[in-house]
Amino acid sequence: MIKITPHVDYEFALQLARSNMAAYYQQHGIVWEEPYFAKFWQESENFGIYQEGQCVGFARLRNEQEVCHLADLQVSTAFQGKGLGAYALGYVLQLAKIRRKARMRLVVFADNPAQSLYQRFGFQVVERAGSLWKMECALAEQ
Repeated sequence: MIKITPHVDYEFALQLARSNMAAYYQQHGIVWEEPYFAKFWQESENFGIYQEGQCVGFARLRNEQEVCHLADLQVSTAFQGKGLGAYALGYVLQLAKIRRKARMRLVVFADNPAQSLYQRFGFQVVERAGSLWKMECALAEQ
């Protein structure tokens, strides 16, 4: 059973994000900055993704006036491809709708397979900035 809660350990999330993103950062010449992660962790609404009581991922949201920004959606490698990311994405999209947000935005590396998940949920590329895609989904259309 998959469960999303507002409880997630910071150290777990930090290590998971660093591990999941390391190859992309290295490939694209980006330096991991823990203070940057910590700053936005404090400014975000953070959710744990649990499978059978074990935390296996997390999602981070930042809310703006009419837009909800998906700052992170990370799932442990051993649990990827099992529908947890899709479940969590559906959850945060529904949450944004309930909060009457008009759109959800995110940024993803163009070579990250997660971009196809986002496209399945209605996200479209609105800007290409080097190796990054800025994607957006209109919530009223879902």
